[in-house]
Amino acid sequence: MKLFDGGRAPNPRRVRVFLAEKGLTVPLVPVDMGALGHREQAVASRNPLRRLPVLELDDGTIITESIAICRYFEELHPEPALFGKGALGKAKVEMWQRRMELNLMTCVASRVPPYPPGDEGVGSAADPGVGRGQQAEGDRVPAPSR
Repeated sequence: MKLFDGGRAPNPRRVRVFLAEKGLTVPLVPVDMGALGHREQAVASRNPLRRLPVLELDDGTIITESIAICRYFEELHPEPALFGKGALGKAKVEMWQRRMELNLMTCVASRVPPYPPGDEGVGSAADPGVGRGQQAEGDRVPAPSR
């Protein structure tokens, strides 16, 4: 098993902190995100979204997304129970996590400038279901033609 790690990036760091709290050691494959290492074949072949962290199990199974990786380790090593115990404990941890994510998204979205006037891409007035700043520049999808 090995964890493709992005150093100071928040999501890989979340997994490393989780592992440390569990007292677990997993071999790390460092990926230099500053040099766009997460865009290279080593990561892209394991995660088409080219995002970190990526956990590769010994049988070749790939798990991406920090929370999914943490939940995998929680099931393998239930003590200490970092995702809560029992229905109420687990629900409270989930609630707290979602609130933290929403707070983070709100902070990030408030600092992202709006798209240029007349832009009909994702997040514009033509697509009000998606908030502004949710996709990186160049990743915008044009609005469907009518």
